[in-house]
Amino acid sequence: MKHGSKTAWLFVLLCFVGCKKGEGSKPAGVPPSPASSAGHAPPFVAKLTAAVAEVDAEKALLTEDKLSRFATYQKEMLSVTGDAVGIGMQAYAKAGTDQKKFQGAMAADDRGAKIESATKAALAKSGLTQDEMLKLSRVASRYYAHTYALQDAADKVGELRKKIAEAKSKGKEPSPVDTAMEKAYSGQADRLEAVRKDFAARYGAQALAVLQKHEPEFFAMNKKMMDSALGAMRRKP
Repeated sequence: MKHGSKTAWLFVLLCFVGCKKGEGSKPAGVPPSPASSAGHAPPFVAKLTAAVAEVDAEKALLTEDKLSRFATYQKEMLSVTGDAVGIGMQAYAKAGTDQKKFQGAMAADDRGAKIESATKAALAKSGLTQDEMLKLSRVASRYYAHTYALQDAADKVGELRKKIAEAKSKGKEPSPVDTAMEKAYSGQADRLEAVRKDFAARYGAQALAVLQKHEPEFFAMNKKMMDSALGAMRRKP
């Protein structure tokens, strides 16, 4: 599994366990979705209207203030990353790929209470509502997970190309391993740029600029999260 996929999976676990008790309830003050209030509009119109409204709601949160608050929230949640991974591993050991049983096993795990408590404390410290946190997790965390993995690969390409160039400048053949890895990682910078362009097309250049400004901070958190997750994975469920 790639780093980006692993990181996104961790956010899913943290949100699922931490917010399980609030499942099925809509935050106060949230109006009905356009899809549910579209009356007799054709299904495709209702779906399109709902999709546009969803993007607008997410875009409204991609500000300096909200992203700084989300960074505070994520820092507070780092302490329970290992527990979230442990819950997921234990649930998989009990339920396998049966989604209903898997969710039931996760919900029944005693460590869920610790994550739920951490979630409440993190929300209080950040000043975000649960709905805001979930939206930011879905959009910002996905962006950072993807760009973190691509940036890591792009950095490796730069290092490998430097080693290859140094070997050639000395009249030596580059290491076959370095050459193979450089080929495998090549193109990551272009893919990274494509991801950013797609994000800007969906949420706007201003939102992208805010997220890019905070990349170093969130990339550092992603690394800590991955280290914690790998530590949990090495332990038996």
